[in-house]
Amino acid sequence: MKREIETKLLQMLDPQSPNRVIVIEGARQVGKSYLVNQVLQSQTLPVLAFDLEKKKRLRNQIDQTVEFADFQNLMFDQYGLKRPSILFFDEAQESLKLASYIRSFKEDWPDIRVILTGSSMNRFFMQTERMPVGRTQSLTVFPFNFTEFVRCVNGEELADFIYSAPEKITASRHRLLLELFDQYLQVGGYPEAVLAHKNHQSVVPLLDEILAGLEEDFRRKETFQPELFRNILQSIANHIGSLSKLTQFETTKYSATKIIAAMKGWHLILEVNQLTLNPLHAKFLPKRYLHDVGMVNRLRSLAIPPISILDTIDPFLRIPLGGLFENALLINLLAGESAHFQVAAWKMGRNSDIEIDFLMDFPEYAAKIPIECKAAVSLKNKHYKNLMHYLALTKQKFAVVVSAAPFEIITNAAKQTVLNLPVYLASKENIKNYYQKNLK
Repeated sequence: MKREIETKLLQMLDPQSPNRVIVIEGARQVGKSYLVNQVLQSQTLPVLAFDLEKKKRLRNQIDQTVEFADFQNLMFDQYGLKRPSILFFDEAQESLKLASYIRSFKEDWPDIRVILTGSSMNRFFMQTERMPVGRTQSLTVFPFNFTEFVRCVNGEELADFIYSAPEKITASRHRLLLELFDQYLQVGGYPEAVLAHKNHQSVVPLLDEILAGLEEDFRRKETFQPELFRNILQSIANHIGSLSKLTQFETTKYSATKIIAAMKGWHLILEVNQLTLNPLHAKFLPKRYLHDVGMVNRLRSLAIPPISILDTIDPFLRIPLGGLFENALLINLLAGESAHFQVAAWKMGRNSDIEIDFLMDFPEYAAKIPIECKAAVSLKNKHYKNLMHYLALTKQKFAVVVSAAPFEIITNAAKQTVLNLPVYLASKENIKNYYQKNLK
């Protein structure tokens, strides 16, 4: 199964690109190792690959080296490393010493490409005195996005249609894609879960097993109150789309802050800060999301019934849908970016209810594209009034509503354009394509 971010990894490995250490991060079982191994099959250079979670002898040998020359001799003399080549360490955070050699990988091995992957690379770089700035390039992997889900479940043709940024969608195809998005919200994007769904198997036991594995790993490696793991995730799942308060967690604010920081490092929790146009203004409460929409649905309170884009009519029951749309879009905005990349939200002021869910940075055009997520199946003026406020304040011309309504482009007398984007088309690449089309 080809991942959309394979192109970025291929660009990093291109002989003409700078030879910086490639760091690939993401939660467990999202497909990091599969991604790298798929891409490495297309490379002409010799490849040497090791999983440091399984190769305990090698891991111990690396940790016993005193300096880079020792490590270099170990790899060349005992493990057959050649020049030029690609050296791939999976679960690199298991080594206590490897991070200290990042500088030497960059400076002393101009003809050897080094790839490091791991689910908790924050622990990896904690082992060094400082982050190796300028010597690494990172890539974050998340579970399948919706297009990848469709490609696996329904086939290439429909996935390619989504990826093409279409402007004409028939009513029957619109309904089919909303039905598929409903499935995606329940299944999520973990490759194993998607494959089970494709084979008409229940994904619930798989999601429970993945969650148990994540919790076990977190408890094994984190020392500060790891028993709060499930409570923190469930509290965030129950408040998706709302401001996240530390009082929502069944612990002290100090403990919640510490655990959330650790879980962000494991790429399990995503955080978006609300900002004002005044950079000196204090931040507001953040919104927090999870790394997989299927996991959100699995963790939500048992009192909350399953919801459907097309079939749930009650407005109160539809409220969580907007949050799920936000969660799915955020994963798409962050996938393939650096681990340090952030997405912001906007709020007019402390006492104002005018706010925007996300601001998508488009540096090529010096633009910040405001995006609002709504669960509505038909678009009304109230759904994009906040976007118009933001456009007026920033003198920009383009905004996006992500909803369950059919595709529509709305342009007012001031030549401000609001794109109503059906949630199944809401990807980073599509938004950029529509923006470029509407500039012409």
